[in-house]
Amino acid sequence: MLAGIRTFSKSIFAKIIFGVIALSFVIWGLNASMLNLGTSREVAEIGSQKITPVELDRAFQRSVQNMRNMFGPNFNQQQAIQMGLLNNTVQSLVSQKVLREDARNIGIGISDEKVRDQIFSSDSFKDPTTGQFSRDRFMQALYQAGYTEQEFINGVRGDMMSQQVVGSLTGTASVPDIMARQIVAYRNEQRSGSFFALNAAEFADIAVADDATLRTYHEDNAAQFTAPESRDVTLATLSAADLIPTITLTEDEIAESYTQREAEFQTPEKRAVEQILFSPNEEQSAREAYNRLTEGADFMAVAKDAGMDEAMVKLGEFTANDILPDLSEATFTLEEGGISEPVETALGWHIIRVPSVTPGSTESLEDVRDIIVEDLKQFKAEDAIYDLAASFDEELGAGTPIEDAARDVGARTYKLDGVVRGEGLAGQNVDGADEINAKIFELENGEESFLEETATGTRYVVRIENVTPSALRPFDEVREDVVAAWTAEERQRLMMEKAEELAGNINNSGADIAMLASEDGASVRETGMTRRTGQGLADDINPAVAAALFTLEDGKAKAVQTGAEVVVVKLDEIQAADINTADAAPVNDELKEALNEDILAQYLNHLNEEISVSVNNSVINELYMPAAAN
Repeated sequence: MLAGIRTFSKSIFAKIIFGVIALSFVIWGLNASMLNLGTSREVAEIGSQKITPVELDRAFQRSVQNMRNMFGPNFNQQQAIQMGLLNNTVQSLVSQKVLREDARNIGIGISDEKVRDQIFSSDSFKDPTTGQFSRDRFMQALYQAGYTEQEFINGVRGDMMSQQVVGSLTGTASVPDIMARQIVAYRNEQRSGSFFALNAAEFADIAVADDATLRTYHEDNAAQFTAPESRDVTLATLSAADLIPTITLTEDEIAESYTQREAEFQTPEKRAVEQILFSPNEEQSAREAYNRLTEGADFMAVAKDAGMDEAMVKLGEFTANDILPDLSEATFTLEEGGISEPVETALGWHIIRVPSVTPGSTESLEDVRDIIVEDLKQFKAEDAIYDLAASFDEELGAGTPIEDAARDVGARTYKLDGVVRGEGLAGQNVDGADEINAKIFELENGEESFLEETATGTRYVVRIENVTPSALRPFDEVREDVVAAWTAEERQRLMMEKAEELAGNINNSGADIAMLASEDGASVRETGMTRRTGQGLADDINPAVAAALFTLEDGKAKAVQTGAEVVVVKLDEIQAADINTADAAPVNDELKEALNEDILAQYLNHLNEEISVSVNNSVINELYMPAAAN
């Protein structure tokens, strides 16, 4: 059921737009008016439309639930935010609104009858027995997927409006059949061959070149032996982590913190919930069913008589906060095994049964003492860091040397020699090392940064003491490296030279590849039939062998380097694909989709200039920063 509703609700937007969603948001991100909305409490404004915090949260929670269906019940909101699911949800809502705004501007409207017909025609909401639309299945599906009825109807209407815009743009895209068939034939052609790798032991002992040759190699490959620019710096860091060991707590503080956070350590009561659901106009049927239950009728039997299957009846376990609010009181006042009288909600009339109850529990202070102490110290450290950082900044601003200012506030200092761009902080394990490294290479020799802050909250200041420019290392200093590099290159050259000679013997005099392999102390292997992509090759055969087969004429050979190995490859057989019998439909669809994506990308770029988009990041942060911090 849930799979059905998710499939239904993807609509044309999901089928077409997701192909270019990354491109479209590069466009919005770079060019659109993504402004803070001042005192507005909306998440975003798109032309005349708005995205409210409630709308965003409901969409985000649906996305989180979809991920739980894939990754399991332990997948949480914090993980979703870290994976970028929140940003994707915002972007998805903005894209939907953009297309709907455009549809409104054009004058497109969708009648209630068309929306109803669209919903009624979905197989997801039809009774499998009668094949007719079932309101019970419809409402049950919406309930489990987290939609209200009006929210879903509005979504369908908006998608239908967008579909008319998108369909008018992409409906005419076509691909010549002969072009699609030629591509299929090209992809489906198969070839087989034989190959062997040269005996590497033959090239194990390469005589070392004279110094004149090595010096020339050193100069000709200067980039390989050039030391990058490096910098010597003085760095001071101030972080909450450094303060934590200095913080002491009283027992009263620990107890007070536990009392304030006690709700966090409570596992709420859970109840397994089963329901029989009737339409809003079927109160009498609901009461008759309840009477049957009080007389001893089987709950599942009554549910089946009402047209519900087991999957629709058994809703799973809920806490009081998880279940539909209108059902919470009825559910959580029942005894285990109890059955409620019919309860009315926006979805209809519910009869609730609670087959089992999992009692709640509370962890004691001693159980969570370590968590309380750790978090309390972290909080105090973060609180103290603001004042210390302000003092640090004042001293630096007054001209106090970094070393002295750092000592006064308890910051750590480092003398770092030989810091290289993009390679951290000379082996020091410092929070935000990559960010600090980038700052170091923004400064000039002798320059000192302002007091900066990393993404994780570490304050730092850095002074450039010395800059050593990039330079070619002296030959005598890197002679061993030069010898190793020259020897490896010479070995590969000699191996390729021999492999090309052997391939020439096959091509020019028809030499037998098996005999050549035997003379070299190797054995021939067969590739079997393979496509250009390497499909069909054994896992231990380099795809470069397949690529080589598709550059050869029948019976010809060539030398190929595959990593450290050099192989001789010979083409033995070609199986051309029949262009007349090729199934061009998948490629045709693929090419049409690519054309549609290009067209839609251009249209979204046009809408970027026509429709204002403003996103209020402060509202989004207020909604979800607490989750991101836990």
